Amino acid sequence: MKILLTGANGFIGRHLARRLGESGFEVRGLVRPGSVLGTLSDLPHVERRLGDVLAPDSLRSACADVHVVFHLAGAVSAGRDRTYHRVNVEGAENLAAAADAAGVSRVVFVSSLAAQGPSPRGEPHVRSGNEAPSNEFGRTKLEAERVLVQRLGEARVTILRPALVYGPDQPDLPRIARALTARVLPLVPTLELSFVHVSDLVELLMRTLEIAGAPGEAYFVSDGRVVSMEHLVDRLEEALSIKPSVRLPLSTRLLSALEPVAGRLSAAAGLGASVARVIGELNASGWACGPERAIERFGYSPAYTLESALPGLVSWYRERGWFDAPPPESR
Repeated sequence: MKILLTGANGFIGRHLARRLGESGFEVRGLVRPGSVLGTLSDLPHVERRLGDVLAPDSLRSACADVHVVFHLAGAVSAGRDRTYHRVNVEGAENLAAAADAAGVSRVVFVSSLAAQGPSPRGEPHVRSGNEAPSNEFGRTKLEAERVLVQRLGEARVTILRPALVYGPDQPDLPRIARALTARVLPLVPTLELSFVHVSDLVELLMRTLEIAGAPGEAYFVSDGRVVSMEHLVDRLEEALSIKPSVRLPLSTRLLSALEPVAGRLSAAAGLGASVARVIGELNASGWACGPERAIERFGYSPAYTLESALPGLVSWYRERGWFDAPPPESR
């Protein structure tokens, strides 16, 4: 079976490419010209194909003779809101057209919890439906889901909406560690969050090769736990063996005042789309979800919780010196 990965050199893509290769699949990784390959360059079984979701000709070539597409490429941060639409929505339209023309059997789309929108306090999302995304990133991820389904049909599209994905080879933890050692940390103590280890997400993606999602349903992916932002910081400081930072609670009133300012900056000069998104996400009641539907449909069984994974993850980064200097660009 030949498999195409868009965004193959991204964090999730690199882990998935390795797992697919180890399982004997033919893997074709779509990477943008001039992009950094990172650990993808160490995987001899991956056929690296230059292309872009905004270049239809490259997608038609990449989809040739492919059975399944894992669509991972997308804009995660952007200076302007329209960049999210261009990459996430127009990119999905281009991919759907190429996959349809090539007769691809199935597209598995790694969307985002943001496509559903914030979770009410104490009520993690479990079933899709009644989506209310709160920012352009989430809105375009939801629109991309619908584009794929409309073009390819429900039976050919499986949609996953993971919570915050973490694991080895991702630069976020070293950045957070340096923020913690700055001694003063702004946070929203009660913000509810869910996480999923990249290895668990990859194992679920592997299961989608044999089991398709039910028509009309998107599946939330997490480790099944909900933690507060303050609890997260507690566990990080404990794993890093550093003294507790001075925490500066951010009030709803302050965040509500900052959000429209960042939005105006984004609209006027392309300076604040990412900032506005972060402020808006901090001002939500939560970003939490449960994997019950994925467990029922795919037999998904997360092996990691944040608490169980953090000690080993911190050791992984320490051994490579990532806490002592900014993560290498190749990562």
